[in-house]
Amino acid sequence: MDTLAWLLFESPLALGSLLALVNFVLLVQWRRGGRARPLLIGLGASAVLLLVQALIITQREAADRTMTRIERAVLAGQVGPIADALAFDFRADAFDRDGFIELARTFLRETRVRTLLRQQLEIVESHADRFLVQVSYVAVVSGREYEGAVTSIWRIEFGRDRGAWRIRGVDPLRLNRSDVTWKDLTR
Repeated sequence: MDTLAWLLFESPLALGSLLALVNFVLLVQWRRGGRARPLLIGLGASAVLLLVQALIITQREAADRTMTRIERAVLAGQVGPIADALAFDFRADAFDRDGFIELARTFLRETRVRTLLRQQLEIVESHADRFLVQVSYVAVVSGREYEGAVTSIWRIEFGRDRGAWRIRGVDPLRLNRSDVTWKDLTR
């Protein structure tokens, strides 16, 4: 089911390639003396499927787009896109939305993230109104206390807020092969 959902909703290249192959076979059949009706139906169905794929945004796509905006903001040292991605009811351990934004602002002021490479984005729990993703990163950072590569894994909760998927919570899971909590990161 995951493969079918990925094909139908998340991969324009894969769906387009499959539809092109099917329509090519129908074209060859028609050119060899067959009827044009199957080709016309195939072309119409292809247009509908590609339109549906363009209009439907899955939870995985929403998370990917949000995380891409946040990654670009972190690399640029900007807090605005991070704040825009947070729900009004955001919580991260002891931090509310404003406290987390201030934490991000302080981190980005004191630390420069030179590279940020997402290793994985996986949906670990999914409901109609919320979902959890687990995201892993490798980053090269330089700051007052540390300079070098950092690996991390985060659990991020998304929920509906203001008509869009927004981040409702963030929990650190691992940092450089060690289990961590917010208390470990903020001391």
